[in-house]
Amino acid sequence: MLDPELAKVVDALPAEALRARFDDPAVMAAMRDTRALLAHAGARLPVRDGVTTENIEVPGPAGMLPARVYRPAEPAGVLVFFHGGGYVIGDVYSEEQRCLHLADAGHGIVVSVGYALAPEHPYPAALDDAVAATRWVAEHVIDLGGAPGRLAVGGSSAGAGLAAATALALRDRGGPALALQLLVYPMLDDRMDSPSMLASDDMPLLTRHALADAWGHYLAGRDADCYAAPARAADLRGLPSAFVLVAEQDPLRDEGLEYAGRLTRAGVPTELHLVPGAFHGFDIVGLRAEVSRLALDLQAGALRRAW
Repeated sequence: MLDPELAKVVDALPAEALRARFDDPAVMAAMRDTRALLAHAGARLPVRDGVTTENIEVPGPAGMLPARVYRPAEPAGVLVFFHGGGYVIGDVYSEEQRCLHLADAGHGIVVSVGYALAPEHPYPAALDDAVAATRWVAEHVIDLGGAPGRLAVGGSSAGAGLAAATALALRDRGGPALALQLLVYPMLDDRMDSPSMLASDDMPLLTRHALADAWGHYLAGRDADCYAAPARAADLRGLPSAFVLVAEQDPLRDEGLEYAGRLTRAGVPTELHLVPGAFHGFDIVGLRAEVSRLALDLQAGALRRAW
């Protein structure tokens, strides 16, 4: 049921990558240092002509947060981006290819922000970091090279869930206003009871078992509210326009589809894409596949239209 090019990618992956869990502290610690992982594999961070990169720090509620800025030649807006990783792994380098593409083809400055990770820092630490970073970027848009009023948030997987939560929090806590929320296979619902979730045991790269680990670390025994799990929000009216992309063979598929439908019914302009034959993270690990390139172009196109 996989796209033929993506099926070849899956066949080439080691068995441990196909059934990953978030239950080994040593593995999670290693997955928080992308540059070290690349060096171990004899690889380097990718580069892209026309996009410059810079590492900065932005203030968060508990101290300075790492951030990586991607600048195209002629930016029109600014995207605050949050990496994926189930709220427990990843860093500002883990989605370098996506951020480079969004900056270049999306005509926007991308500010990828590192946020507090569980289990050391459970909810609401990541949300507090995300909101603080987004407000700082809004206050410094001109300094960064962007234009006032052209601010978006986005991310993939847990990062997309964090972007959706940030959009909710900014709506409810006095802004700033956002032009777009870019949600790529978002992690939104801690209840984990959708049909795609329950049928995910044989899906590549991500299953409900790994997501149960992730939610357990993130919530640390506390009840989820809508800022932890945006699917729990009772009212989606007044949120910024949304771009939602989901993958067919992904346990998160149905919660993304449901959230996009609820946004539409709440009067929020929403663009939805369901990618057939794709699995979670396909546009990162299967970057050379045609369906992955098309998906990245869709994301960049949404940014261009938002500006």
